[in-house]
Amino acid sequence: MKAGIRGIIAKVAICALIATTSTRPTLATRPHPENSIPTKSQADWIAAAVVAIGAAAGLAIYFAVRPHHQSLTGCAVSGVTGLELQSQGDQRTYALIGEVAAIKPGERVRVSGKKQKNSTSTTQQFFVERLAKDYGSCSSAPAAP
Repeated sequence: MKAGIRGIIAKVAICALIATTSTRPTLATRPHPENSIPTKSQADWIAAAVVAIGAAAGLAIYFAVRPHHQSLTGCAVSGVTGLELQSQGDQRTYALIGEVAAIKPGERVRVSGKKQKNSTSTTQQFFVERLAKDYGSCSSAPAAP
């Protein structure tokens, strides 16, 4: 999905650059020599257009390749070190740090943030930047006899 969006943005940027470039006029359409030198005002507008196109292309590239935050979905539980998330995606348990005030134990949630590198703990930490979605209470698996 991300590669598709990047491809579309790249194609739009290329089309914009092609549309704004001018071709060399042919001999029949070439202006008269007295009109061929742009005035100061025309040169200022040309410079402003070049800067605007460059800024738009730069922003398009930035938004296409910027790092996106990760998200995890799982069941929030109380752990030894505080609130933990039992992830559904990679079947791991993460100690939640950061903006965890809105997360309640026993709720299935999707959080947005960054995985933290922590070599001192056995549980990997996840820095929560925001609660993306609360799905309600966790569905508990039936106990084995």
